[in-house]
Amino acid sequence: MKYTNILLDLDDTLIDTVGNTYITVKEIYNDYQFANYFPSFEDFYTIYKTNVSNLWEMYGKGKISKKTLQYERFVAPLSIVEEISVEQALAINDDFVIRIMKLDSLIDGAKELLDYLHPKYKIHILSNGFTEMQYKKMDSAGLSSYFDKVILSDVVGVNKPHPEIFQFALNQIGKEANEVIMIGDNPHADIAGAYNSGIDQIWFNPNNASVADIIPTYTVTNLLEIRNIL
Repeated sequence: MKYTNILLDLDDTLIDTVGNTYITVKEIYNDYQFANYFPSFEDFYTIYKTNVSNLWEMYGKGKISKKTLQYERFVAPLSIVEEISVEQALAINDDFVIRIMKLDSLIDGAKELLDYLHPKYKIHILSNGFTEMQYKKMDSAGLSSYFDKVILSDVVGVNKPHPEIFQFALNQIGKEANEVIMIGDNPHADIAGAYNSGIDQIWFNPNNASVADIIPTYTVTNLLEIRNIL
């Protein structure tokens, strides 16, 4: 196989960030008695999820800063609650961050895949996540020892899918694009970003989503299927 190095996304490719977020937001909802302000947890979570999805999309496109994303994560959905000030919403956000970093839930097959890949390839994290969270999340999940390098967008100064971060990664690992493959769940940030940088890709697509104009090198619905490719 021509590949010697793997660029690997972290959130929702290895770490179950969606599941961990759901658990943590529910704890926040209960502990801060949000039931006094919202009809149900699911109502609040829908508001929260829509807000955060929009924030991450804008952050990925470089339209907002990391600081804005962190500020608006809880400030925006709680802005309709007069009893909760901006300062309190920011404190709730800090509490959320502390809690979610401690969770260790992984995507099914993540540890087994890493055990399979680690003896054969050098593995590097390439993530749009934030420095103060990603290392602690990897430690909590017991993943840190698998990776040779951890490349984070807020350190590089540009986010996936921008070609600059992929070129930065290639420079960091000292390899040409044809020696590297990208594994990730996001068809735009991970897959299109790698494709536009001349890097082959494996799209982890557990929900069999359909995305126009993106034809990955490989597609899998389960992480362990990657063992048949690499």
